[in-house]
Amino acid sequence: MTRNIFFIPKKMKIKHGETVLRINISFAAVVTFMLILDESGFCALSLFCCIIHEAGHIICLALLGEKPALLELSFYGIKLERKRDWGFGTEDIIVFLSGPAANFVLSAVLLFFSKGKGTASQVAAMSAAVGAFNLIPCCPLDGGNIVYTVLCRNMNEKNAAKISLMISAAVIFPMVFAGLAFTVRFGNFTLLVAAFYLAAMAFLNKKEKNRLKM
Repeated sequence: MTRNIFFIPKKMKIKHGETVLRINISFAAVVTFMLILDESGFCALSLFCCIIHEAGHIICLALLGEKPALLELSFYGIKLERKRDWGFGTEDIIVFLSGPAANFVLSAVLLFFSKGKGTASQVAAMSAAVGAFNLIPCCPLDGGNIVYTVLCRNMNEKNAAKISLMISAAVIFPMVFAGLAFTVRFGNFTLLVAAFYLAAMAFLNKKEKNRLKM
């Protein structure tokens, strides 16, 4: 009879007050791997801007008198759960917009003080890019969730989900072809990776797709 000497949990859970932070081991592994291999600092800047993005959502919830019930970090992104169900009101749209807004505010502040020069300007550009990326009308990004919310205010959830998926496909497939073209012509595969990432979130993880945050 043999025993496993080492046990690696699939998820790490930390509870702070009323909020549970859950970190999937896949997220930790991917982030660690990217930070080790990346010598340019690009991944570190991206991670920082993503943290600012999520902070925007959390601050918005706090201003609305809420604390997130769950923050889960996984390969697909960051899942934010509220104590109550997500509705289809203006308040929910504001929460979705708060993440990109935080990125744009940070970008504007850094550009103002850096005068468009140095490392601060690079962080500003990255932050603006993260904010703009999350406004793409593709589930489960903020832009896709906003579209889904607006649709649900005018039709039943089933039809809204179908239309949201169609819109996501209409966004992703051109991105894939454009990404392939950029990769072949310029050797830059950033757009292609982004397109496949969106496809993985939108189509491979349907159970969670409408409530994930980038």
